[in-house]
Amino acid sequence: MDNPDHTQHLPIDVEKQVRQLNDEWVKAMVRGDGEALDRIMADDFFFTYPLEGDDKAQFISDVTSGDLKIEHITREQCSVRVFGSTAVLTARDSATWLYHGRELSGQYKIIKVFAERAGRWQLCAVQACPMQEL
Repeated sequence: MDNPDHTQHLPIDVEKQVRQLNDEWVKAMVRGDGEALDRIMADDFFFTYPLEGDDKAQFISDVTSGDLKIEHITREQCSVRVFGSTAVLTARDSATWLYHGRELSGQYKIIKVFAERAGRWQLCAVQACPMQEL
C-alpha cells in the first residue's frame, strides 16, 4: 500500500474508517458545519447530482449559506470496497433536499470515492443518481 509510514491497514479497518467519515460528512451537512466539511472533503472534491455539480468551495458555500439543506435522509444497502489507498462507498438513499428553495425528493443511488492522502482518508467525489420507480 502507499502509506508513507509503511503500516498496513486491513480492509475491515479502512471500511470502518470510511463508514465513520461518511457519517460525519452527512452530520456536518445537516448541521451546516463548514469546518467539518472542509476537513473531510479533499481540495479537489467534486459532487455531481441531478441539477448540476459543485466543487468543494461551492458545495460548502451552499451548505453553510442554507442554499442546500437536507430535510430528510435515510441510507440503505451501504457497501464499502477497498482498493489499496482508495475506497468506494455505494448506497441507496431516500432523501429530501432543498436547493435554492427547490425541493428534490426521491430515491438516489450514491457512489462516493475516498482516498488516503498524507496518512488520512478524505472524500474526493460523490455522485447521486436518481432512481426511477418501476
